[in-house]
Amino acid sequence: MKTLKVGLSVVLFIAVLAYTLAFAAQNSLLVELNFLIGSPIAMPVSLWMGAVLLLGAVAGLLSGIVINARQKLQLRQLRKELADTKQRLNKLP
Repeated sequence: MKTLKVGLSVVLFIAVLAYTLAFAAQNSLLVELNFLIGSPIAMPVSLWMGAVLLLGAVAGLLSGIVINARQKLQLRQLRKELADTKQRLNKLP
């Protein structure tokens, strides 16, 4: 089963890579963007789209890390509160 997963992953990776290369070859038109600071930057459409995709992936990962850290902190606080409550219940007559 593990070899099937690895094989499918490799096939999917190769298919996505081939599609990406074909996309880049078909979208080589230069597009100039002006970010209002500095001079305009001219790059092919495929590179702009790749940069935006990469930026979105990084932003998604960072937001996931922040959310995960918040949840771990809340879980730690709730576990402490539970332990304190159990301790107080054990002291009751």
